[in-house]
Amino acid sequence: MENLNNYLNNYLHKLYRTQNTGGEVSQRSLCSMKKYKELLDTVLDVLKENKDASIDELRNILYTKSGIDTSLKNFILERKLAPGAVISYGSPHFQETLVIGNQEEIKLENGTFHSSIKPMNEDTIFDLASCTKLFTALATLKLVEQKQIKLKDRIVKYAPQFEELKNVTVYDLLTFLPLETRKRIDSAQSVDEAQDILFKETVRKKISPVGNRYNDFAPIVLKYVIEGATGMKYKDFLFNEVLKDIGMESTYVNIDHSKLDVTANCNYDVRVLENNNIVMRDYNEPGISTDDKARILGQPQGLLSGHAGLFSTADDMTKLSRALSDGKIINPRVRDYMARNKTGIDYVDSCGNNKYTQYYGMLCYAKNPDPNLSEVYQPLSGKSFASAGWSGTQHTVDPVNGINLSFLSNRSHNRITYINPAIKEKVKTTANGCKILTLPNGTEMIDATTFAWDRDEITHKCLDLALQYKMLEDVTGYAEKEEHIEKSLRKIK
Repeated sequence: MENLNNYLNNYLHKLYRTQNTGGEVSQRSLCSMKKYKELLDTVLDVLKENKDASIDELRNILYTKSGIDTSLKNFILERKLAPGAVISYGSPHFQETLVIGNQEEIKLENGTFHSSIKPMNEDTIFDLASCTKLFTALATLKLVEQKQIKLKDRIVKYAPQFEELKNVTVYDLLTFLPLETRKRIDSAQSVDEAQDILFKETVRKKISPVGNRYNDFAPIVLKYVIEGATGMKYKDFLFNEVLKDIGMESTYVNIDHSKLDVTANCNYDVRVLENNNIVMRDYNEPGISTDDKARILGQPQGLLSGHAGLFSTADDMTKLSRALSDGKIINPRVRDYMARNKTGIDYVDSCGNNKYTQYYGMLCYAKNPDPNLSEVYQPLSGKSFASAGWSGTQHTVDPVNGINLSFLSNRSHNRITYINPAIKEKVKTTANGCKILTLPNGTEMIDATTFAWDRDEITHKCLDLALQYKMLEDVTGYAEKEEHIEKSLRKIK
């Protein structure tokens, strides 16, 4: 028992140090020793109380103790922040997938909504939305590795149609240089018209040093840089040169008609604007991107934009995570450079308060010192990175600890996704925590506008559990004896 206690102490300090691996000063020591100790003490207690249990039995005990079941039921079934979800998380030798709720709730037929319940399955296909940006970063960095382009190259060398961006470099785009167009791309009526608007875009005139640099235009332009450098359509380069070798066979731009029945429905989202003006989008049928720019730039016809438009499954996203952790797709050194903070700064505001801008790597999130701003869970290593999509997706990779998470949902289906602040006070909360807004026509709809923040409770518990599973593998010697990856599927009702 003393040896076990000593092991825990050493493991605790190792995990504490790991959070600082690769991070800059402002990103270090964000998670306390107390937090790590609470996390790992649970593993130690389970081992002490179940000396003869198998590793599968120990994992089941840890899962029960995590409270994920209760939290997820509350999130999906009671508060109804999304119709359903498929969540997959894992340690180096174990992958667990949770399935809950429905991939579809309603269907519009002959101008009338009808109940249309389709349960979630582990192979449900999801709209990745802005998680597509991570793929664009990987494709670009693959070309840098192959010496087909350089980070310092001006993009007009490969995409001369962007005449107003003559001094913009590949590095600028990978780090979210703010760009803007004179007209909205989603106002266009055709791909050609949308591209005419896009090719005239410029660098935003006013760029605040403490503003959020995040924008869709930088990765959209990178799509044309990739095509100019390779002579291939971006989709073809991505699938044939980046994803093919890791077996991502359930990732799509166009989804075959036969697979639309297992594609999550993201349609019928509602936005409540000024003066109670209601906009319901009813054109995002399964297989059509929820991103208007991706749609008008050709996603339904199979043209992939750099910022959105990909669809995938939890299993395929896990393959991506594990390939990146294993040093595949791009060199680990390049991967770690991608994950390092390129934009975030800490500053003191006019009231003397310490503030932080958003910390981005290359088209991905890096760890933010403010936990409320951080898409990357702070107890993970300093080389971790994440991406997130408006449709209800989040993807996290920790290559140092070998931890991964894919949270895939369809939170925009039959939900309110935006409410004008002046109307927020009209939202009512039910006894089980579900937020409801009554629309002017008397229809009650679920308010899912806080989804991205409320989701953290689930993702953090899943990542905590993955770290506990990793320690369990290490302390039992399982990691040394087994090379394969065990899998577990839990269907939660």
